[in-house]
Amino acid sequence: MGIEIKGLCKKLGGKDVLKGVDLDIFDGEVITIIGASGMGKTVLFKHIVGLTKPDSGSIIVDGTDITAIDEDNLLKVQAKFGMLFQGAALFDSLSVFENVAFGLKRLTNMNESQIKRRVAEVLNMVSLPGTERLSISSLSGGMKKRVGLARALATSPKYLFYDEPTTGLDPLLAESISDLIIKVNNDLNITSVVVTHDMHSAFKVSHRLAFLYDGIIKTVGSVDDIKKTEIASLRDFINVGM
Repeated sequence: MGIEIKGLCKKLGGKDVLKGVDLDIFDGEVITIIGASGMGKTVLFKHIVGLTKPDSGSIIVDGTDITAIDEDNLLKVQAKFGMLFQGAALFDSLSVFENVAFGLKRLTNMNESQIKRRVAEVLNMVSLPGTERLSISSLSGGMKKRVGLARALATSPKYLFYDEPTTGLDPLLAESISDLIIKVNNDLNITSVVVTHDMHSAFKVSHRLAFLYDGIIKTVGSVDDIKKTEIASLRDFINVGM
């Protein structure tokens, strides 16, 4: 059924950050939300995953308005989500295995043997087989992103959210993460929502792009639509982002 965002408004520090965001997210697609820093991308991201409540508007996930339900029911909807945060947000004191298994131990009824198999499976998906015993401090930036993605995939989410997935990576590593986003979408048919200012990655991974500007979604379209845009603010953003 996908996700429907309708009339989403949020004021922070006396400033209107979201001014009536409307956006549909379709099952099975990769949709990327683009926009300059300070335009509300991260605020919108936090609303979609239920980490922040809007002042008004609705976010309907598979028919359930997550802005109008209690914490217990929200947690049930959030069980459909996997999230790769900027910087990967891994637990440095835990091993790769313990990081990837974290959600499995808390959100599923899997036994230890099943958890071990699932961790090995998702680490293989992100091209990190046999790394279970490594410490997080021993990993490169790209490897940390992949472990973060493995953790997000471990619970078999329907929706996968990427917050600035290529930030802080050199061009080759950024390219490999973009390839991984495409692979995950193609192999698992997961609905992927990417928030980024990296236009090279956005154009590579996306089925559609949504341009957030001045608190609203200014336009939504295919890669070709966005590249051919006549909206001056979007053209300027693309030129800077490339």
